[in-house]
Amino acid sequence: MNLEEIKEKALNEHIPIIMDDTLEVIENIMKEIKPTAILEIGTAVGYSAICFSKFLEKGGFIDTIERDEERIKEAKENIKIVENGKTINILEGDAVEILPTINKKYDMVFIDAAKGKYPFFLEQALRPVSYTHLRAHETRRHL
Repeated sequence: MNLEEIKEKALNEHIPIIMDDTLEVIENIMKEIKPTAILEIGTAVGYSAICFSKFLEKGGFIDTIERDEERIKEAKENIKIVENGKTINILEGDAVEILPTINKKYDMVFIDAAKGKYPFFLEQALRPVSYTHLRAHETRRHL
């Protein structure tokens, strides 16, 4: 399975993934900041993490948090197939519990999880983020 097939499968199954216009904006940001460490909250099937991995600097990594066991399983399979030698780590569990335990510094944080928990996610995600670049972008899905 390739990246386009992962995307199509997710869309056909109504699994929320990053939309092309949002991905384009984030890709432009990543080209500018050249991240070595990315935190993603909401892995789903791993599509966005795989897309982001193309922009990691050498030795970079992505930590992505997911709580849904079925999504974790599918994300692991997709990442294994398409990862391109980059490092994507899935942190399994609820972001509400995991975020307060993270002490790494990240160049970028991407939040695409439960909208009602965004204030908490943002507060927690900003603790370890590098403040060189700070931008926000709302993902809108049209399923």
